[in-house]
Amino acid sequence: MYGNMLEYKQYGSGKINDTFLVKYNQSGIEAKYILRKINKFVFKNPQYVVANSINAVDHIREKLLAENDSDLSRKVMTFIKTCTGEYYYKDDESNYWCMTLFISSAYTIDYVQTEKQAYEAAKAYGRFQKYLLDDNIQKYKYTIEEFHNLAKRLSVFNSAVTLDLAGRASKIENEISQIEEHTKINNKFIELLNSGKLPVRIIHNDTKINNVMLDEETNSGLCVIDLDTVMPGTVLFDYGDMMRTFISPVSEDEKDFTKIEIRKDIFKAMAQGYFSGLDNLLTEYERTNLLLGGMIIIYEQAVRFLTDYLMGDKYYHVEYEDQNYVRACNQLKLLNEVEKNYNELKEIVEDISS
Repeated sequence: MYGNMLEYKQYGSGKINDTFLVKYNQSGIEAKYILRKINKFVFKNPQYVVANSINAVDHIREKLLAENDSDLSRKVMTFIKTCTGEYYYKDDESNYWCMTLFISSAYTIDYVQTEKQAYEAAKAYGRFQKYLLDDNIQKYKYTIEEFHNLAKRLSVFNSAVTLDLAGRASKIENEISQIEEHTKINNKFIELLNSGKLPVRIIHNDTKINNVMLDEETNSGLCVIDLDTVMPGTVLFDYGDMMRTFISPVSEDEKDFTKIEIRKDIFKAMAQGYFSGLDNLLTEYERTNLLLGGMIIIYEQAVRFLTDYLMGDKYYHVEYEDQNYVRACNQLKLLNEVEKNYNELKEIVEDISS
């Protein structure tokens, strides 16, 4: 990187990696970049994270060029090479760092406030999957092995309850019971996977609203970011995580669980945007199981938050002692709301996708 560094500061609201906004003076022009340290506790092979990201952005850039799109620097992430020609830097403590061009005239939000935002972000994720549909899946490594292996997540959870490393199990007996009562979702998931009918695709795996850059002028979805978990999987995971993070009027950190409900207008806008971005490329089996994907991901996230709480908050950044417990309870309430409204939500998806 040439030029003089003017400023750097922590940036964004991610829970996993350390992210910084860095400003340089480059021949009298202020240039902005995003610098990230990849969490090596979460990602055992950080080089896979970078390699998958480069594969994805290169393929998307080819698609945009074929469409004669002239706004490449804002429509797809641009990774910056080091002076040795690598897309990452490994420091003396074996931490991996990577840098991308800052996407100008764009913004992110931490939770969905309007139907327009839901539509545009979901459309961006649908378009992301469409562009990668014909890429060679063999090029992509698993950045987190068995990331959505729900059976394994439950096994780890049960071990965490037994070991009780942080001495918290006795305080959350009700939530532990709720996790156990919902294991039927895992049974349905296993049945789904064993059917052999779900295509394996290249997916994002972290489809929160704040991983889509929105245009400052038009509020349209510009670019999908945070590609750490791009790897093979099923579209049910991406649709499910959109459901998990879009449809509640409050974030997963909200302590007042009475505020958690299903915003059906947001859910409908999300579904419309997603199918618009994908151009109807899903199979019938995928379409008919999208809602189950939402339940799987919400349940899985509740399990993950509660597991981390029992293990002493090793995975997710927390700002206070019981934050992971709050997050888990929040997700369990959201799951119950989806179950109560299942038939109506299913009808919405069917009407849009038919």
